Amino acid sequence: MPPKLLFISHVLPFPGAAGQELRVRYLVRAAAAKFTVDFLTCAPRNQMDQVRQKLSQEPCQPIVLPTCHGGNPLQTTAQTLAATGFMLRTGLKRSNYRIGRMDLAPARIAAAVTPHVYDGVIYEYFHAVDSVALFRSAGVPAILDMHNVLWKSREQRLNERAAWPAWLKRISLARYRRREESAWAQFDALIAINRTEHDLVQARLRPVQKLFYAPMGTDLSNGSDCWSPATPPRLAYYGGLASAHNAAAALRCHQRIMPAIWQRFPDAELWLVGSNPTDRLRSLTSDPRVKVTGFVDNVQDVLKTMSLVLCPWSGTYGFRSRIVEAMALGVPVVASPAAADGMELEPERGILFGATDAELAHQSLRLLAEPAFALTQSRSARQTVERLYSLESTYGRLFNELSDWLRPRQRAVPQPLTTDH
Repeated sequence: MPPKLLFISHVLPFPGAAGQELRVRYLVRAAAAKFTVDFLTCAPRNQMDQVRQKLSQEPCQPIVLPTCHGGNPLQTTAQTLAATGFMLRTGLKRSNYRIGRMDLAPARIAAAVTPHVYDGVIYEYFHAVDSVALFRSAGVPAILDMHNVLWKSREQRLNERAAWPAWLKRISLARYRRREESAWAQFDALIAINRTEHDLVQARLRPVQKLFYAPMGTDLSNGSDCWSPATPPRLAYYGGLASAHNAAAALRCHQRIMPAIWQRFPDAELWLVGSNPTDRLRSLTSDPRVKVTGFVDNVQDVLKTMSLVLCPWSGTYGFRSRIVEAMALGVPVVASPAAADGMELEPERGILFGATDAELAHQSLRLLAEPAFALTQSRSARQTVERLYSLESTYGRLFNELSDWLRPRQRAVPQPLTTDH
């Protein structure tokens, strides 16, 4: 009988529009090759049957709890006040309270599962860390799939808050970081998503803790690159356009990179590809050379027509799966160094780097002006993704390693971990 693994996740493996959803989907599927998988999550009461039915289409046994938040106005107000108090007291976010103290609180998990029947439990994000003790006391190793170092993402968001004084940003970040790193110490093992974060976390862990590395893998079952650049040339910014960070990056493409492109290629088009674009971004279509797609059912059909994808992102955290999606189609990428930090991508192997707007424009012009060079980069892009980010080399490898690590630990009595560093 195969060993049994439990996932605890507020992120569902569908619909797959977001990178975190795809990661959870591929993790569950890869785990099912080695384990019997249960998947514990939560959903609003009126959606529980639908979520359970969709989860049943994946290779797992669904366990769906009703969400606690919402209800009548008095309950909602009380919950909001409690979450706000938690945020002020701990430095964490309201979502940490909603997920860890309400929807996936230890008592609710204990009532839903029997910890000792599992050989391991994987948490998606650290929000539900308070329930780790349930499993560790039963001798079940607890593993954290980090998704990213969230305090680094928090740092980026704080930097975007121009109204906050610098001292308040520092205090807020320091409190969040302490809480996150304290949560890491509760797990027997962690999974890092990029090499830079792997090294950062490794320096914070105790010898009794194991650190795995699993970047975002992608499905390459379409077989080969399908890059078909359109005429006139198209340059794309690709990402969810509702977020302030992505909206600012898209505007940067339009205002600070494209003018140099239009000097040489006046008919070139800028495509902003992503869901929920802001009104400001939509207004850019007053220039017929700017296209704003909104949500696209099959985004690959749009991306493969691009001459290149621009990624002028700031902040070195997490894993930029949009880069890999484009490169998997053979679309060359022009990016800031921060955008690909820790992703093991080499310059001129499908991706070109520029630290400034002028450098990003220069690299874009190289691809537009030199078709042979662009074709070489297209082929290198696909080859790089095949080598680094196939499902087999990411999630498949992870669960081979995880299975080997868990085998001698099954039913072992856990050693105490400390939060001291």
